[in-house]
Amino acid sequence: MSTKKPQKPQPQQPMTLQQAEDLLAALKQPPQPKQALINSIEDVKRLFSIPQTMGYAGMHELDSDDPEINPQLAADSAMSVGYDQIYQSLVQHGMDMGQYPMTSFVGYGVLQQIAQNGMIRTCIQTVADDVTREWITITGGDKTDPNLIDDLSQQFDRLKMRTVFNKAVAMMGYMGGAFIYIDTGTDDPSVPLVLSDKSDEIKQGTKLKFVVVDPVNCSPGRYNANNPLKDDYLTDPQFWYILGREVHSSRLIVLRDNLPPTLLRPAYNFLGIPQAQILWDYVMHWNRARVSVAGILEKLNLLVFQTNTEYLLSSSNGVGQLDAKMLALSRYRDNDSVVVCDKNSEDIKNITLTISGVTDVVRQALEFIAAINRTPAVKLLGISPSGFNATGESDIRNYYDHIMSKQELLHDGILRALKAVELSVLGKIDHSINFEFNPLGTEDEEGDIQAASARVNMLNSLLQTNVLSTEEVRQAVKADQKANLGFISDDVPQPNEGADLAEMQGLNQENPAGADDGGAASWMTRMVKITPEELEKLRQTRSTDGNTRQWMIAGGPNGNSATVAESTAQEA
Repeated sequence: MSTKKPQKPQPQQPMTLQQAEDLLAALKQPPQPKQALINSIEDVKRLFSIPQTMGYAGMHELDSDDPEINPQLAADSAMSVGYDQIYQSLVQHGMDMGQYPMTSFVGYGVLQQIAQNGMIRTCIQTVADDVTREWITITGGDKTDPNLIDDLSQQFDRLKMRTVFNKAVAMMGYMGGAFIYIDTGTDDPSVPLVLSDKSDEIKQGTKLKFVVVDPVNCSPGRYNANNPLKDDYLTDPQFWYILGREVHSSRLIVLRDNLPPTLLRPAYNFLGIPQAQILWDYVMHWNRARVSVAGILEKLNLLVFQTNTEYLLSSSNGVGQLDAKMLALSRYRDNDSVVVCDKNSEDIKNITLTISGVTDVVRQALEFIAAINRTPAVKLLGISPSGFNATGESDIRNYYDHIMSKQELLHDGILRALKAVELSVLGKIDHSINFEFNPLGTEDEEGDIQAASARVNMLNSLLQTNVLSTEEVRQAVKADQKANLGFISDDVPQPNEGADLAEMQGLNQENPAGADDGGAASWMTRMVKITPEELEKLRQTRSTDGNTRQWMIAGGPNGNSATVAESTAQEA
């Protein structure tokens, strides 16, 4: 019986000299560098001038060369030297550090796209919701009618001011700023709006509306670009173009955050650096890490097919044969399959990848996002803090401090809205009326209770030692906000007649403090009118029967009624 001898593998066809030279030349070529973002001063103007918005829509007269008509031309003329300096410094810095593409305003079109990202929305909306979550309390002076405060609060609720500012704060995070238009019903918004008792536009009964305007619709009008000695230098335009309609700046409540440096303010439409743009780089790195981890999980087990690669690539139909073999391996790759390969020239191996530490990479990328947004991971992502005795309470308190600083950015805007509402409700402005932001959380409520209890004990000790009077103690307790006893009246109540002084002092009726342990003592409690001089005489007196009397007092003795206990002990 004869057996068929295995066929010998075909001899390999080596690469020709020309092919080797071409491959070597291709490998020696350096990778193509990224094209520089700034190559001329015109590129600087394109990046750092006023952004393109729809504010100038329909304004064909802006083609004029008159700076009074064309505000963008006025800005370019005033900052021509600045653009030249930006070009020289940025190009040199980019050459030294290799920072291309460099950071600049990405434009409202890009920001509108970024705003759809889930992680970006989570970061910005979390802060916006917490800034307006507890909202405000309108306050007044000592002579302010409480009914007036209630009317203003109800009018704020009817105008949905909390929702308006929540939308504005969220838009400020997405676009770098937001506009709230005070709609009084006028047909000419180019006229300044006066918020004072002399206002002829807002009177008692005027219906107001507050409308949030997207910055993509707004372009700056005339502004100070040539006099840095004034406080409005590259800060606040005198008016804005909203889809070609001129609106005076006094009719807009402008909110901005993350203010850029002076030279970059026109590039950001005189608003702030969008928080979405700041977060975008970190979100992209996290998203890349997330996708890479998913790819690692898909390639957890790698099947390696060993064969004569040089022969397959150099033969006429070698690539087709390789594709057919790979397709067959993929088709029959499961636990019940049987793999057949050439014993002499082929082999199959299975490589299992390790995934230890992969989750830490993704988690660290998420923590970078939370750090840039200044939001605790437990608040933003729902990730519990780790470490010895970690609770996350300190992180939440620090976060609430950050939210309070964000609330201060809204103070002037809310105050302007409050004055406008006052004019519509009262017809005048009460300067004693103000507002304050409500506290955000009560995470440390138990600590506040313990601290208040310690202060009460301290005041009680000072009262017993005659350091403070009853009136002073009441004032101190009433002024303590954490004690929540501000409802206490200024009048001192009368003590309960027949009060048991021994029980109030924690004394034992059978053996009170100060009595001889070996003697029998009896206590009698009564209400008397007593002065400090009379109390001193009663400290130590002897009765006619030779007994010793001891007196104790509770309450203020300064001419007020006091509870006095009398103890009579038999002398030995």
